Amino acid sequence: MIKIDEKFLEEVGLSSMSDEQKRSFIAQTQEELENRVGEKMSEGMTIEQLREFDGIMNKDRNTMLNVLARFEDFRNDEIYLKLLERHGVTEGNIDILGEYLSVKWIQTNRPDYAEIANSVANELKAEIASSRDQILAVA
Repeated sequence: MIKIDEKFLEEVGLSSMSDEQKRSFIAQTQEELENRVGEKMSEGMTIEQLREFDGIMNKDRNTMLNVLARFEDFRNDEIYLKLLERHGVTEGNIDILGEYLSVKWIQTNRPDYAEIANSVANELKAEIASSRDQILAVA
């Protein structure tokens, strides 16, 4: 997922906000970006796909086990191994498995995720940049 950060604020002309305003704006904008990407990704997906992804994101054990069964050799998967390394462990817990499954599920079901996320982020960036003066006036 694309992160809203100080660099983003500079790009849209909002770097003059106070630190408190920046934190609030970043949090709100990150949530909005995630919602918009989620909405766009759900277009064209089946009810079953939506339920499955929701189950993974909510760490539903049954859903996770069903999806994990599709990736029989997950313990040797490069993504899984990188997650273990990043977390400094040798075996995954429910959080690591959830992160692994969400990445694998997206790769399998929405290989266009990166394009969708970038497109939505660019639209949001343009929208914010064009409203910069109004945002700063209220901030």
